[in-house]
Amino acid sequence: MAYGTLTTLDTLAASQQTIADIGEDNAFRAIDASLQAHNEIMRSLVPFAEMTTDRQRRYGGDDNMSLDEVDEFGRGDAQKIAAGVTVGFPLRLFDVSVQWTRKYFQNATGAELAAQFTAVQKAHRKRVIREIKRAIFTPTNTDNWVDRLVDHVELDLKALVNADSAAIPSGPNGESFDGATHTHYLARAGGSLAASDIVALLETVREHYNSGQQMLYINRAQEAAVRAMDANFTAYLDARIVGSVTENQSRGTLAPTNLYNRAIGVFDGAEVWVKPWVPANYMFTWIDGVPPPLVERERRAGSGNLVLAAEDEAYPLRARTLEAEFGFGVWNRTNGAVLYTGNTSYSAPTITD
Repeated sequence: MAYGTLTTLDTLAASQQTIADIGEDNAFRAIDASLQAHNEIMRSLVPFAEMTTDRQRRYGGDDNMSLDEVDEFGRGDAQKIAAGVTVGFPLRLFDVSVQWTRKYFQNATGAELAAQFTAVQKAHRKRVIREIKRAIFTPTNTDNWVDRLVDHVELDLKALVNADSAAIPSGPNGESFDGATHTHYLARAGGSLAASDIVALLETVREHYNSGQQMLYINRAQEAAVRAMDANFTAYLDARIVGSVTENQSRGTLAPTNLYNRAIGVFDGAEVWVKPWVPANYMFTWIDGVPPPLVERERRAGSGNLVLAAEDEAYPLRARTLEAEFGFGVWNRTNGAVLYTGNTSYSAPTITD
């Protein structure tokens, strides 16, 4: 999730002049411009989450009915579609404060001040990652979550499909799914990870849709094992290598330097990405091109950004408080599935950062 775009903060960070020499107004203009760039980049980094101001939506329901055969005196039984369920999305408030003395600005360099706000942006990225991981990898619902930042209405937060008996939409060819047993939280079938485990993971999502590009996200620790499954996996070629005309390879390019965040090839039709935020022993799949699995809720458009919330001066102290108000929740419960490769039954990861 880290980004590498150069901004005016980089200019400030390269300066060995004191803040007094640079000018406080000039320094904070650079910081504000950096925050704007940071927020724009953060919004583009989560393709599987839709931005919304909704706090709940209606999801699911089976739209299948059957035509009964009757005789000339008969009449079929009345039918109705199954009711959906209400899916809620959380809204949480996070903040961080940075404080200095007046004397600090007379001695500190631009690089030292820039480092403080670089750390603030890093804290924001880490919190976004943590909330995404919590939404995806937690297999249980949270009922009666209190929307305390708004009006204390209770919301039902849902996980991906987890055999909670909720209605599940029919598949693209009329397939029906038992809400009491169907789950998208899987574990390996045998003593070690096999290609069939990953195929089953992909199929768990694929059977709900008839179009779109499927993605498979893995931790770098699993890259060697996935590459070794050459009956199912075809690697992207390193950009520095000219491939043989007889070699079986995918039509893609392997980024040679970004080892922890890159596409590495195709597994059973799904593009495989190494992602730094995927926990070791877990895999996550979703389909791009259909409604995404998550939403990022914000109070109003743009309020989920990292913004300056307060500026306080009480000589000799000065402080700035920055905050972000957002929350990630599962929306399209069928467009996502998780495989736990560490055991034969699913266990949620410990999410600490």
